[in-house]
Amino acid sequence: MLHNILVLFSLFLLVSSAHAGIVDFCVADLSAPQGPAGYSCKPPAEVTAEDFVYSGLSVPGNYSSLFNAAINIAFVDQFPGLNGLGLAMARADVNPGGVVPMHHHPGASETILIAKGTITAGLISSDNKVYLKTLNEGDIMVFPQGLLHFQVNTGKTGTFLG
Repeated sequence: MLHNILVLFSLFLLVSSAHAGIVDFCVADLSAPQGPAGYSCKPPAEVTAEDFVYSGLSVPGNYSSLFNAAINIAFVDQFPGLNGLGLAMARADVNPGGVVPMHHHPGASETILIAKGTITAGLISSDNKVYLKTLNEGDIMVFPQGLLHFQVNTGKTGTFLG
């Protein structure tokens, strides 16, 4: 009996760790065409530490007078280390009265961190329930994959979201 349990446990460990041993990461080969699953992987010998670092969010994006906000993005095209992870990063600078309009991300969830200021954020569930919250500096909110969500700066100063 103990032998059978050890065999089953060993098989479980083998199966559960098999995927992790295949590949640690898949840094985007930006010279290759992008497919539905992302970019193909750079050969490991060509991967550098720079592929895992992106410094472009230190500055605001271009302001939109329509939304009174600036968005600066870090998608796989700017940050090759994100390839295949289902992740992206962004910086939003939202002036008082500004808005990040309602949108959704069909392939990923979004998390925001209020680095400066106050913002009112909301999401709408698939059964049309609205979840609305005023967030302050240091607060984090998650928007589950595929759900409509938005942010509005209802404060008196500019807000910086990361």
